[in-house]
Amino acid sequence: MLQPLVGQDPAVVNDSLLVAPAEEPAPRGSIQESEEAYMRAIQNLLTQPSPEISPDSILVADVILLGHKRTRSSVIFREMTFGRGDVIARKDLETTVARTYNALMNTGLFVSVDISNSDSLLVRGQEIFTLKTRETWYLYPVPVFSLADRNFNVWWTEQNRSLDRVNIGAKLTYYNFSGRRDRLKLGYTTGYTREYEAGYRLPYLNRAGSIGVNIDFNFRQRREQNYATQFNDQLFYLDEDNFVYRNTTIDLRGIYRKKIYVSHELSLGYRNERIADTIAQVLNPEFFGQGRSSQRFFRIGYTYLNDRRDVRNYPWDGYYIEGTLFKEGLGITNERSGLTAGFTYRKFWGLSDKYSINVGLAGKYSFIRSQQPFLENRAIGFGNNGIVGYQFYVVDGLDMAIWRAGIRRELIKTRLDLGKLAFIPAFRYIPFRLLVAFQFNQGWANAPFIDETNQLNNRLLTGASLGLDIVLYYDMVGSIQYNRNHLGEDGVFLALNLNF
Repeated sequence: MLQPLVGQDPAVVNDSLLVAPAEEPAPRGSIQESEEAYMRAIQNLLTQPSPEISPDSILVADVILLGHKRTRSSVIFREMTFGRGDVIARKDLETTVARTYNALMNTGLFVSVDISNSDSLLVRGQEIFTLKTRETWYLYPVPVFSLADRNFNVWWTEQNRSLDRVNIGAKLTYYNFSGRRDRLKLGYTTGYTREYEAGYRLPYLNRAGSIGVNIDFNFRQRREQNYATQFNDQLFYLDEDNFVYRNTTIDLRGIYRKKIYVSHELSLGYRNERIADTIAQVLNPEFFGQGRSSQRFFRIGYTYLNDRRDVRNYPWDGYYIEGTLFKEGLGITNERSGLTAGFTYRKFWGLSDKYSINVGLAGKYSFIRSQQPFLENRAIGFGNNGIVGYQFYVVDGLDMAIWRAGIRRELIKTRLDLGKLAFIPAFRYIPFRLLVAFQFNQGWANAPFIDETNQLNNRLLTGASLGLDIVLYYDMVGSIQYNRNHLGEDGVFLALNLNF
């Protein structure tokens, strides 16, 4: 009988276990094909010499894939942490299988993965594994309704829920375009920002699946632009008749990922930006520097990633390390010169099925100490570099350091059945989790070239939050938080991470 093994979160994964199948099993999931694949595996066991296996270990005799229709078998094998011919200690078997489960779910290709194994009575110590997958919906023609502001709370409170600060449009994202986990992206947005975008990502350029490539093009223009920071708040210039900011970006990235969890990325990019003369000559001559209204430059960068989280959007166990080094301005246009290093570290400990704690560090350092263009001088309050309790503030700076700590407790874990309401079978069942979470953050930004009204710069910032987290499917996360900062300010905030 097949014995299911998946059912708990894994420990930190091991990069040494890689898939190296001799050939691909049948890629379809019918009962007939399941039986045929299993009989072929048994036949292989009977016709091939049996190696000596310790009683404390098993040999992976074969891996049978079922259920996938678009995804190529080689993609699944590439993302597994074990494969045909591997010897696994029996005490590590459950953890090893759980690692493969999370690795496959983190690809975003599947809504469910079931892994089971059978101990062959014909050849003791050799086992056949069966992976049954259910693919997600890959084509997302999504209408765009997004906010121009940094977060929902800024738009709701400071901008009075103005519909003038909303972007509308449409984006077409086609995941798994050719069955090789590639992604095709096209988009058009109008409203506060007019934007055209196109991109293509292919993770497996070579046969071994170790080299990938990503190319992106983006053109955006808007009639309102943030041109300076005062009192740690953004100042905007608006011209309802003309676009005051234009930006064209082109990025080409090459990715090397020999093993599953560690990757190295080299990127080459081009930037062409232009602002209204009113901003460049009157409001902030240092926006690009020396009163210039345009800026063109090439950039080159390196990114190191070591991602061993069990669930990327809502980790329970594992860790994440990212290091970056970017040189902006290669001496071709002589309009930009910057050299910046970044570092992120996050560690998660699953104390049990109900409790998990986490810590994190994030930093930025500018090697070139001269004043940088306004948009390149961002620190706390942008992207992932936020501190709870400071959603209404921005803190610019050449350098930055943030550290975080938190604990989460799971309250509810279940699966919702939408029945006939879900016209797409992949979304009929919704895994649902409700958790209570506490976070404590501190951060600091060094800003030698800053308006003296920005009193949050060059000082230690402290914030804390207590809230409820809702996790849908595998990685869609929403939060309702009560936050408080060192200024004595508090409030209830919303956060979303839908991973589309």
